[in-house]
Amino acid sequence: MRIAYVSADRGIPVFGEKGASIHIQEMMRAFVTVGHDVRALTARRGDGDGQGLWVEEVPQTGSGADRADKERAAMRQAEAIEARLMSLYREWPFDMIYERYSLWSAAGVRAARRLGLPVVTEVNAPLVMEQAAFRSLVCDAEARALEAEVLAGSTALAAVSSQVAEYLVCAGAASGRVHVIGNAVDTRHFRPDVPPAEVAGIPDNAFVVGFTGSLKMWHGVDTLLEAFRLFRAVEPRAHLLICGDGPKAGWIEGFVAGATLGEAVTLAGWVDHARLPSLIARMDVATAPYPVSDTHYFSPLKLYEYLAVGSPVLASDIGQTAELLAGSEAAILLPPGDAGALARGMADLCADPVRRRVMSMAAADLGRRHDWTDNARRVVALAGLRTVAA
Repeated sequence: MRIAYVSADRGIPVFGEKGASIHIQEMMRAFVTVGHDVRALTARRGDGDGQGLWVEEVPQTGSGADRADKERAAMRQAEAIEARLMSLYREWPFDMIYERYSLWSAAGVRAARRLGLPVVTEVNAPLVMEQAAFRSLVCDAEARALEAEVLAGSTALAAVSSQVAEYLVCAGAASGRVHVIGNAVDTRHFRPDVPPAEVAGIPDNAFVVGFTGSLKMWHGVDTLLEAFRLFRAVEPRAHLLICGDGPKAGWIEGFVAGATLGEAVTLAGWVDHARLPSLIARMDVATAPYPVSDTHYFSPLKLYEYLAVGSPVLASDIGQTAELLAGSEAAILLPPGDAGALARGMADLCADPVRRRVMSMAAADLGRRHDWTDNARRVVALAGLRTVAA
């Protein structure tokens, strides 16, 4: 079977370091693994040799000087991707379209309608609401019209969380076409038998608390640092390993210096995704310390990666994070934004190696049930097509 993959957001290079970029790459590989041919059309390819993936960047026709011009340029870009879908079909007839929903694109549903093909749209966030609330949205009517067209025209909508699914239904999507498909992990690379990395500056006997991902306040980095400061005060072997970068990196450096934690904290910065399994394996406990929020709608990649490696997890009891972990011995769920509770969780697990082993086994078991190939098979089934046995 042939699948045309569409990503029309210029903010997400297919070959990039963001979680969204990893998501695109992993879904493409998963489709291939389960027996399909995949070609991607994108607004931004990014750097890289392709890693065996067929990815074509559709040229942009100008970017515009102000916000309104940029938004209209993004709409023109989506129209160019739609046109390229039509010409690609003549060159390489495909069986379905899979589009990662972006704010200014209805390329997938429009091409699918013209070609009489199924289209599954993956929705990772309530983008119109998010853009209007937190950024700037000049072409508001156009964005809402495009969203309505995508919701009405998709054969199926793959929502990354139940919170996103609820948003889609409230925005007008037929509930029977909305399906929750959370994020996943490549269990060939993220495995419990991955040898732990040797990290400069981390003593062999250190009890390592870990975090991976973007360094943003809504990822709970302030809670994490305060919790670790409290934990370190009672456990001199404690060491914090942070793998990631972002707008709060400078704030973290300042906190570490002010709390005189320099020898107890390693800031690894962005690391190649291929290195993450061994770094997670070095963590005695991994954290997802999200703050209190009414809009916790995302599906954190880090959780699936922690689990697949077999890392015990301390996470906030919120949103899809709680839905994934509730009832499992893999994690301890804590009140969002509560640094004291997080510090106590660190201390409790540090003092109880038997419990950590039980949690590690439960984590690995839960993680292996969320492989990207499972998502790929579900997507193909939603399109009404059959998956080749792999």
